[in-house]
Amino acid sequence: MMMRITPTTATRVGFLAGLVLLVSGLVHGQPQDLVEGSPRAYGDEALPLEIEAYQHLFNYDFEAAGEIFERLDDRFPDFAAGPYGHAAVTWTKVGQRVGAMRGSSHRGDRFWEQSGTAVVTDEETRFFEDQLEEARRRCEAVRQRDPGDLLNLYYLGSIESMKAAWDGTVQRAYFSAARAMRRAASLHREVLEADPGFADAYHAPGAQDYAIATLPRALRMLAFLFGMRGERDRGLDWVARTAREGQRSRWGALWALVLFMQREDRLDDALTAVSTLREQFPKNPDFALEEIGIRLYHGETAEARDALLVFIERRDAGFGNYHLTTRGIPELRLGESWLFEESWEEAEAAFSQGLQSSPPPDVRLMLHFRRGNARDGRGQRQRALFDYNRVRQLGGDKVLERWAGDLRKTPWPEGAPEGSRPHAEGE
Repeated sequence: MMMRITPTTATRVGFLAGLVLLVSGLVHGQPQDLVEGSPRAYGDEALPLEIEAYQHLFNYDFEAAGEIFERLDDRFPDFAAGPYGHAAVTWTKVGQRVGAMRGSSHRGDRFWEQSGTAVVTDEETRFFEDQLEEARRRCEAVRQRDPGDLLNLYYLGSIESMKAAWDGTVQRAYFSAARAMRRAASLHREVLEADPGFADAYHAPGAQDYAIATLPRALRMLAFLFGMRGERDRGLDWVARTAREGQRSRWGALWALVLFMQREDRLDDALTAVSTLREQFPKNPDFALEEIGIRLYHGETAEARDALLVFIERRDAGFGNYHLTTRGIPELRLGESWLFEESWEEAEAAFSQGLQSSPPPDVRLMLHFRRGNARDGRGQRQRALFDYNRVRQLGGDKVLERWAGDLRKTPWPEGAPEGSRPHAEGE
């Protein structure tokens, strides 16, 4: 029987690694093997600007980050970091807008099974592609002069990772994303062969190792035939090494661990990692919401609700960049904190409030699904069926459609599909 290769398959083989790279990450240092006449020779001089730019970027201060990358570009016109940083700003803005920064979406494969394309302007697409191509051009020019420049080779691999992230989240071109991620991992393996101490270069091949190793067995065999092998433990160890020792990809690797630890059901480790990110980047609403989401899935409903009430108060007061919070997500999580305690009426009210906030399509589906759960809990079967039918009518999320179909046969909570309830309940 011929195996069907789905977009999700291609994504998990390669793009999962591309996404979790996010951007180069906050710089903390510089490789020690500096070589005169190469990017490494002025890396120390560029370091303060890189640190400042990425602190702004991870805090979603996009304008401030862009201004610093512009200064970086002016001062170091042969270094790929400037145009690469501009591309990173654009991807992060678009990725945040379409939900790619919400780690809970990647706990399984729901994000990749959602249909549709990202809302991105032609101007954003052109700018991203132009900046990434300029970064690539600079790297190739340096490579011609000095093939052994490991920092330059590292950036060349990071450019491929960025392309993978864009192709996957924005274009939904999964096979293209997988190919780009394979090139990224290969380039970073070259760096490691020359210098096993280059901690940043463990991220991409480690993430790819993990992605391949966690495919279903039949698909792992298919990947093997194409020369793609994965080792789960090695993948996790390598990503953790970058998060622990990395100089350019530390924060991106730590975000990867947040996602991977959730997939591994190691929720305490996921909480530790995301709490570090929230503290380092307090203006970023997604890190705060991710911590809350993990607590909910962990079964810590009261703690999550307290944090949500603080979050909503801060959002409404204009704290940080909380105005970028995806509409409907805080109300969704607040409703879930009540739902998982079987406080049906409070849960229904929160979900209804979220639906009134003009949420994006993927969040609207979740709000309808959860409101149906709450209405089932209240014994309002016909009203619950209305919400489940809305999930199926609106479409765009195969997992939710399947769950809604199951609950049309058996009401919540008795018929709750696997994966739709907190970890503490044994799911």
